[in-house]
Amino acid sequence: MNRAVCILDQNGVVLHSENSETATPLYSITKTMIAVLVVDLVSDLRRAAGDWLDKNWLPRGGEISIFQLLTHTSGLTDYGGLAAYQTAVAAGDDPWNDRQYADQTLCQPLLFEPGEGWAYSNPGFWVLKRVCELESGKEFASLVQEQIASRFNAPSLHVASGLFSDRLPTYQAGWVWHGLVCGNARDTARFMASNLVSRLNKTLVAVPNAGPLYPNAAYGLGVMGDLSGTNYGHNGSGPGFSTSCFHFPGTRRTVSCFLPYDGPEDAAYMQMQTLAKKFGLT
Repeated sequence: MNRAVCILDQNGVVLHSENSETATPLYSITKTMIAVLVVDLVSDLRRAAGDWLDKNWLPRGGEISIFQLLTHTSGLTDYGGLAAYQTAVAAGDDPWNDRQYADQTLCQPLLFEPGEGWAYSNPGFWVLKRVCELESGKEFASLVQEQIASRFNAPSLHVASGLFSDRLPTYQAGWVWHGLVCGNARDTARFMASNLVSRLNKTLVAVPNAGPLYPNAAYGLGVMGDLSGTNYGHNGSGPGFSTSCFHFPGTRRTVSCFLPYDGPEDAAYMQMQTLAKKFGLT
């Protein structure tokens, strides 16, 4: 696979395309899709996650709101840095089950009191995925198909399972606990340009110490961006691939850039920014 790129103008017309029909694992761009589903299904984002998950799964769920999960301000920890997780993935083991993930993350002490800090949490978005499933009575894969892929005429968007890429002969989708959506650059850009995503950027929280690539970094409801509102979207990174898709409200244009890459997790984001400048999106 070569680099995949799609740039849309304000009317959704393709301005530039490179391999934009090639399906790619989107990794954390999946979070933006989960957020769209949550906002559709839960009218009050201040409700406690404990309204859906009991203390066996989320011991302090009564104190953690849906809003805090969406903005990574819940205090829940992550699993990517755990030695046990890294060892299992490197060995090509089968993914952990929900109970194993929960014991390693959701049931651990919070990093800070809910609402009093910021820390990226993949487990928090697993909780949100479960809220969507419990609220709707449908599996996540069905929700993505019905509420996102069909809604945006974006047929390439689908939830992966098992072994999903020839480039990754031992890596299974279950190692992305909140679910892994795959899709091509065109369909992902079409989704990110939609009004359903723009509403996720209305409320922003500052992200401290995000690094030089992200000045004035902010996070909305499942979307990355900046406090000045220059752009919003999401990056994704994982074995074999780096992905980035952002919308630029000033020009109402959208760019997605997907790379086959095992390197810096921001690789696609850096190329996305270069493309945005080249095509006058900023």
